[in-house]
Amino acid sequence: MSDYYLEIQNVVNAALAELSAEHSAGKVADAPVANNHFLVHWVTKAIKSQRFHRCVSDDLLRWQKAGRSKGNQSELLFTFKRISAYYAQFFAGDAAAECNVITDKKIEQFLDTMEQADWEVSTSEPLVGCGKVQIFTDGQNSLALCAEQCESCFDGELLVKPMSWFVRGYHAGFIEKAAEAGFMVHKRTDYKSNVKYHGEYLIYPGNQGQQVAEIPLSFKAD
Repeated sequence: MSDYYLEIQNVVNAALAELSAEHSAGKVADAPVANNHFLVHWVTKAIKSQRFHRCVSDDLLRWQKAGRSKGNQSELLFTFKRISAYYAQFFAGDAAAECNVITDKKIEQFLDTMEQADWEVSTSEPLVGCGKVQIFTDGQNSLALCAEQCESCFDGELLVKPMSWFVRGYHAGFIEKAAEAGFMVHKRTDYKSNVKYHGEYLIYPGNQGQQVAEIPLSFKAD
């Protein structure tokens, strides 16, 4: 399998670079309708020519459909810029590899942060592979980790397998705090996970996810 986190950057960065070149050459006006038309056409050509690895095929098809059906409201240019800038924040620069090392200690520090923000945190129950599970909490916001995964996903201190985090309540706040703590989170479901009333997110070793990461609402691309 190709490294998805690299390939998705290749896609959006290539699209943005080629659009910028068209602007510079005076071939495409830097205006919403023209930009959307160019990007829909660009995505369609990428699909037909199989320009990129198949790991990003679903993204290309989703963007093609959105661009065709929603027009400017699909905000393809906005989406591409945000993905490009967010991934650059995590993976560009000499310090990126070290910053993306995910350890048991780093996760414990994040859980402490969430508790300080009045989230209910649970790590004591097996949650993955045991059918439907319900967690009883007093608060509105809940973050639960599978007790078995807290052992099986690590080699010593280092995260070596994808790990599920189950979230109820203020999902946007969770994504913000996770990003601040150095975690890219990848949504599997909003709330229909095997943990009742909780959505499921994945974190990956090295933040190298196999789908587009959730980007905090507050994140601003230049």
